[in-house]
Parts: sequence; structure tokens; C-alpha cells
Amino acid sequence: MKIIKIITSLVLCLIILGCEEFLEIETPKDQIDQNVIFDDEKMAVAAISNVYTQLRSNGFFVGNRLGSGYLLGCYTDELEVVNPQISNHKSFYENTVLSNNAAVNDLWTASYQQIFSVNSILEGLSRSSNLSTETKNQIRGEALAIRGMLHFYLTNTFGSVPYISTTDYNANKITTKMLVDEVIKNVLNDLLEAEGLLTVNYPSTEKIRLNQIAVKALLARVYLYKNDWVSAKKYADDVISIKNNELEQIDSVFLKDSKSAIWQLKAENSTKNTLEAIEYIFQTIPAPQSKITEVLINSFEKGDLRKKNWLKFIGDSDSYACAYKYKVLGNSSPSKEYSVILRVEEMYLVSAESAAEMLDFETGNNLLNIIRSRAGLSSIHLQSKEELIEAILHERRLEFFCEFGHRFFDLKRRNLLNNLSHIKQNWKPFHQLLPLPESELLLNNNLAPQNAGY
Repeated sequence: MKIIKIITSLVLCLIILGCEEFLEIETPKDQIDQNVIFDDEKMAVAAISNVYTQLRSNGFFVGNRLGSGYLLGCYTDELEVVNPQISNHKSFYENTVLSNNAAVNDLWTASYQQIFSVNSILEGLSRSSNLSTETKNQIRGEALAIRGMLHFYLTNTFGSVPYISTTDYNANKITTKMLVDEVIKNVLNDLLEAEGLLTVNYPSTEKIRLNQIAVKALLARVYLYKNDWVSAKKYADDVISIKNNELEQIDSVFLKDSKSAIWQLKAENSTKNTLEAIEYIFQTIPAPQSKITEVLINSFEKGDLRKKNWLKFIGDSDSYACAYKYKVLGNSSPSKEYSVILRVEEMYLVSAESAAEMLDFETGNNLLNIIRSRAGLSSIHLQSKEELIEAILHERRLEFFCEFGHRFFDLKRRNLLNNLSHIKQNWKPFHQLLPLPESELLLNNNLAPQNAGY
């Protein structure tokens, strides 16, 4: 019994912590039978719960300056870095990112560590005979969805990347990059299987673990990026139609109990709040790290409640502001805010854009105006595809600023990224992809060549 406990602890550590330089790790001397973890339902739940902890702490979905919300906000036109001491992030703002940038390496490494963790869980589940079918389906669905989502972010950020679906060292050490279309095909395979395994019920009392609704929202986004308007609209409408997926008042969107939240990452403990609040809020001029760009501030229409509630202007200035979506800077008991990863407002705009592409202007306008009305703005009625899509993209800009790279990905999928050259003097066409981390290329020749321009 003591030996089993030791083995279980070792495997839990492996899943919780991931592996340094995952694609180049050495073969373990002792092969551990990972089903030891999953003979106990509590252990299986603990393993997937710790993946969510990893997502909150590192990589694309961390709410501080190491995450995609901050980095890609600087990279585009949402954030201006004013502190020259944070050079890794200043280079994102100045579009001078190099392959040895620590923030680039962190995005890559954290993502593949998280992928390693979910692959460990998937392999453990496949060997388990003692878990209920309900538990196995739930955890497998969550793991597949997370794996698909992480690869989706990786390929949209770096281009061709490896799609890792095993923990086997010998397979991973010779892995090669997949073309973006192949990566997306695998992303969809994972998400579609997850959709079939999960139910609309959340496996916990809060919205902190993935369910079928969240997977449908991810599918809507993936199909939108693929220009598959029919599928994107179908999945977005599915999410909108589900009971309890309601639009939230502007001042309540990012609260823990937000009605519009589909999936959130829980705070570190019951008295903590979000890393976003700690990162973005400042009280005096100059800002300690970064501030909202004037071009974003000036993009809001007069009377927009999002400007009033989601920006905090410092002193008497009308041009010096911080992101103020998350407002609780210190501790509270209990936590008041969780980091919102997916929310229903996105689905209205996905459906609107898809309708516009299919020349259903009435539906597109109606869905867009629902979001505008919630923001305190008047309705608009546009009768050309180009004008309507431009209005929807503008609405997405104001709705999702500093949220996990929406602005960067929207400009990229619409072939509008190069327009940044008008306001960013160092912008070049090859900046549509970040460089592959130099350290990874040195360790794995199969990742070559480096992305063009770097």
C-alpha cells in the first residue's frame, strides 16, 4: 500500500507540474502505470482540476503580463507599454520581438506542459476500469477540449506547430510541425469528441470546469476562424438558446456570479480575486507598466457604458486610462471575481458575423444591436456586407479588449493586421506570426525552419 501511495504521488506530480522542455524530455527510467491515479475518482478529479490551475497560472490564459491578453494587447493597438524596464513586453509593443524573447518561450513551453498534462490524463483514463462511465466521459471530454483549445491558440499564434497527442518520449522527440489546416482538423476532432462526451450540466457548482456549452462556444469560434459560417452560426445559436446563458449588465460581466460567463478560471483561493486586476489597475500617472492606448479610448462612441465601466481614467485626464474590467484589486472573503475565459456575448457576435457573411443582414443587424443596446448605444441598420462586418468587428474590439488576444486574432483572420503599420512604425507583414522559441529550435531540429522574417 505504501508503494502504491508513493507511485500515485509521483504521477500526480508529473501531471500537475508537467515536464520541463516537454518535447525534449528524457525517457523516464521507470515506467509508471498511470491508471493508479484513476482507480480513485477523487484522484481523477484532482488531476483535471490541477490542469485548470496550470491554465490560470501560466500560458495563454494567465491574466497577468505573461498571458495572451496582455502580450497581444501590446502587440496590436490596445495597450501601450510605458515602463522601459520590462523589455520582453516592450518589444511586443514596439513589434521588435525576437526568437529569444522570454515571454514567447513562456507561451510555448507552458502550453506544451499543459498539453502533456491532459495527455497524461487521457492515457490514464484509457487504462482505468474502476471509474464510472459518467466520470470517465466528463474528464475525457474536458481533457480533449483543453488539448484542442491549446493547439488552436498555438497555431493561430505561431503558425505550423506540432500537434501532441501522447506522452511517449520516443514519439515526441521526433515530432514535426503540422500545417495550420492539419492542426485545425485535429482541434476539431478533439472538440467534436468532447462535445459528444460532455453534457450541458457543469460538473461543479460553479462555471470553473468545461461542459458541453463551453465546448460548443469553442467550436463556434473555431468554425468562425475557418470561415465556415453555417457551422459557426449553428454552434453560436446553440449556446445562445441554452437556458441560463443570459447577457449580463455591463458592470457585472466579470463578477464570479456573472450570468453571461460560460467558463471561468477560479481564483487561487477563496479570498483571492484575479491576476487581471493586479496587472492592469493603477492609480497614478505615470502607469507602472502599461496603459490603454488613446486609439482604443477614442474608438468608443459617446455614451458607451463599456467605456464608463471598463476603463478607469486617472486623475482629470480623459486620455490616460487603465483596463478596469476586473475591479477588485485586493483580497475579499469570499472571492468576488473570477477570470472569464468564455462568455455568451461572443456568441451573439459570432452569429451576427456569420449571418452577415451569408447575406442575412436582418439577423446580423438584430444580433449586433442586442450587444449595442446592452452597451447603451442606439441601433444601426446596415445593408451591405462590408459595412455590417466592419461594424461587427468594431463591436468585438470594444467588447473584448485585453481578453486573450481577440483583437489580434480578429485582425489576422480578416487580413487586416497590416493596417497596424499606420500606427505602429515597426510593423511588418511577417509579424502575423510570432517567432518559434530559439531554445526549442536548438533542441529539436524537426521544428525548423524558423518562421519567416525572424
